[in-house]
Amino acid sequence: MAGLKRIMTVLLCFSLIEITMPVHAMAAVPSWGVNGPNSRSISINTVFQLLQARGVKDYRFNVNITTDTESTLAPMVHDMVTAASQYGITLKPIIFTAFQYGDPTDAGKYPAGDAAALYAQGYNRTYGFVSQFRNDIQEWEMGNEINLKVTDSSGNRLFGKGWTAAEFDTPLMNQWASVLKGISDAIGQINLENGTSLRRTLNTTSTMFGFLDFMASKGVAFDVISYHYYETYGTNPHNYWGGVRPNFDLFQQLATYNRPVVFNEVNCAEIYHSDFENQAGQPVTENCFKSLDVILNYMNTQTSANIESVGIYELLDEPAKAPPENRFGLLYDLNTPKISLYILTYFAGGTLTSAERQELINRGFISN
Repeated sequence: MAGLKRIMTVLLCFSLIEITMPVHAMAAVPSWGVNGPNSRSISINTVFQLLQARGVKDYRFNVNITTDTESTLAPMVHDMVTAASQYGITLKPIIFTAFQYGDPTDAGKYPAGDAAALYAQGYNRTYGFVSQFRNDIQEWEMGNEINLKVTDSSGNRLFGKGWTAAEFDTPLMNQWASVLKGISDAIGQINLENGTSLRRTLNTTSTMFGFLDFMASKGVAFDVISYHYYETYGTNPHNYWGGVRPNFDLFQQLATYNRPVVFNEVNCAEIYHSDFENQAGQPVTENCFKSLDVILNYMNTQTSANIESVGIYELLDEPAKAPPENRFGLLYDLNTPKISLYILTYFAGGTLTSAERQELINRGFISN
């Protein structure tokens, strides 16, 4: 009888372990992440505790280095650094200066608002702020989707175009080049003075690889390429829409830059559809889940680009925003996850409950 009790106890223990055991995908992508709010608008400890349990390690967020945030920004990021260290999270801040919001003078500090002023805005703001965190945060992104600010002669964005640097040689992009060179040079100077190896990330989207080439031609140094990817179910990035050029392999194209790549905004494109229900079991939402699962599979199995991390946009729904910007979350709120969170958890090797795992099995995303 005592032997039987021991056997039953062991079986019970295995049963309890299975309920919350980690379920690992093939971990070709080294790190998985999310985009989320900063610690002024949410309990960052709660967020990082959730991410740690889910196997998610990268956290991308905005830092607005402007006059009206000077008194609160550094303490906020210090708090985030402390929490990130506790939960094993890597912070991935995006630098925004006043020019992001249409101010070339940086609140009157550089009244001319010319190229020299824009460079000074980027350099001085970045140098002063990033220096404080040079031992805590290793990677800094220089703006976000700046390539989308340029238009062609008809006033249209360059979707399907933007392959060449010449298409970005506009007055606005030259202004942005001054700002970004200031940011890039400031981080380079911090490295030179302190023996650090801080990295600079530059982002593009769609077919607009000419943006990267144009900024490089203007002396904007970048160490990492960021690419944003939102696509519908059935899209194959190995045979990707080339617009004015033939279809191409996205991963092979990114590999030509000989730099690490981060896909730091990824989600299904079904979210943009007007009939998206944002509810599991509904047809468009279910196609979104299929799309996200396929996207992450492609990224996890490709062998051309040096993908260092993949990050989902975004952590939480933002119901105060208008559609579709209100519904990109992996969770409705911190207590209410979506199936998309379970998908990310699986790829990140995090913890799934038996019920969550069953949701993925039911959809054919993982096997029994």
